[in-house]
Amino acid sequence: HGAGFIVTPDEAAKLLPDGEPLEHGPGGLQLLRDYRNGRDLTDKPRGVKVIDAFGWSAEDLRQRAPHVYQWLLERVKPERDAKGSTKDGAGYAKLWWLHGKPRQEMRKQLAGLPRYIATVETAKHRTFQFLDASILPDNMLIAIAVNDAFVLGILSSQLHTEWALATGSRLGVGNDPRYNKSRCFETFPFPDEDTGLTPALRERIAQLAEQIDAHRKRVLG
Repeated sequence: HGAGFIVTPDEAAKLLPDGEPLEHGPGGLQLLRDYRNGRDLTDKPRGVKVIDAFGWSAEDLRQRAPHVYQWLLERVKPERDAKGSTKDGAGYAKLWWLHGKPRQEMRKQLAGLPRYIATVETAKHRTFQFLDASILPDNMLIAIAVNDAFVLGILSSQLHTEWALATGSRLGVGNDPRYNKSRCFETFPFPDEDTGLTPALRERIAQLAEQIDAHRKRVLG
């Protein structure tokens, strides 16, 4: 959706020289947010940020964050304008200061959560982890609007991994497994009381999931 939206921490500091976070839109999300893509989840995060002006008009941006406005005007708008003549590019050209599609349904589901579960859509090894609500996920990540570590534990289990392999698809030269949320997640029979899940077992699964998630983050840095 445009590399011009992705900035390093040093570039971000120059775009907001006064250090003001500039919150705007639903949930008071910041204009410059931490960003994660598939490689960030499977390897050490790059530490980059993304300009997320969802909820802003171009005039809002010009008046309140002139450095950000100028950055996008120079690096994003020309590319968007060039593609504006195509059917797919017309909408992006009209809203040139916005990163990708608004994904309003996703934003609504994530609103109010301190964190959510994410996994890479296409990956050789299937892992799930918590991401802080302040992080904007790349379009190649599957975001699951759940804050419950029990759900993270079930999704990380061998049973769900095998289920995802059996119900999902394959993609790319490496024929890597692709996690299809409608087939892999929405149809998965999560355990409940009628399958022997007790409060103690539920709590134990949640505790282990928290430990695994924390350990993975420590290792990857």
